[in-house]
Amino acid sequence: MEKIKKDFFMIITLGFFLFSFLHPPILEAIELDLTAAQNAVGERFASKFCEAKEKGFSSESSSEYALNNTYLKFVAFPEDETFVEDLWDFTLGIIRKDCGNYISENEENILREFFQEEGEIAKNRDLYLPN
Repeated sequence: MEKIKKDFFMIITLGFFLFSFLHPPILEAIELDLTAAQNAVGERFASKFCEAKEKGFSSESSSEYALNNTYLKFVAFPEDETFVEDLWDFTLGIIRKDCGNYISENEENILREFFQEEGEIAKNRDLYLPN
């Protein structure tokens, strides 16, 4: 009887070990996703926006140009209000640094609205994609 209990205990322990080994712990996905989004979307959007502004395009045309030349049209964001806001703050910081002399405060507000609208679309990407 003692041998059966010991074998049963070993099997259960081995099962838990294998389960924990095959099932990795949950990571802070939002933090990782924000970093990836900053690199893949924020930096590229700011770069393309500034490129268009330097060529003399309006803020609206520059926004569309940046949208069409970034991954923002294709990414899906988590449904977290601070995610898009943090991504916007990051992107705006780059825009101000790289081409702040080409954009007024009013244009900045219009660009923020545009970015938030695109962020809403990205948060609900499955609603916009054909099945």
